[in-house]
Amino acid sequence: MARAASGRHGRPFTLVVCATCRETADSEVVDGLRSAVRECPHGVMVVTGCLGRLLHCRPDRGLYAAVQPCAPDRRPTGAVVRLGPLVGEADAEAVGAWLRAGLPDDGTLPGRLRAAPAPRHVAHLN
Repeated sequence: MARAASGRHGRPFTLVVCATCRETADSEVVDGLRSAVRECPHGVMVVTGCLGRLLHCRPDRGLYAAVQPCAPDRRPTGAVVRLGPLVGEADAEAVGAWLRAGLPDDGTLPGRLRAAPAPRHVAHLN
């Protein structure tokens, strides 16, 4: 808990993790995310069904999630960040470090861990 006092570590967020599309082999990823969220005083993790309406997920590639910064009363305060595919303990650790750091937009979260939005959420040029 010593890390909780530093930086923006206390920034509230809601992390939504898809648990439908992947097998239990991703339990290490879910456990890693769960551990990171427990270290964040105002972090909440929700495990839910498919996030296909929000993400352009590819279930055969890894686990997908979405995180949204919010106020302590869970009111959204920022844009949703789509995550995935997360394919192992190292990916869960990278996301966990980013969550504990307060979701900074400074390159802390590797670009490869940012998921594409679902096709209907992509702006069309015409």
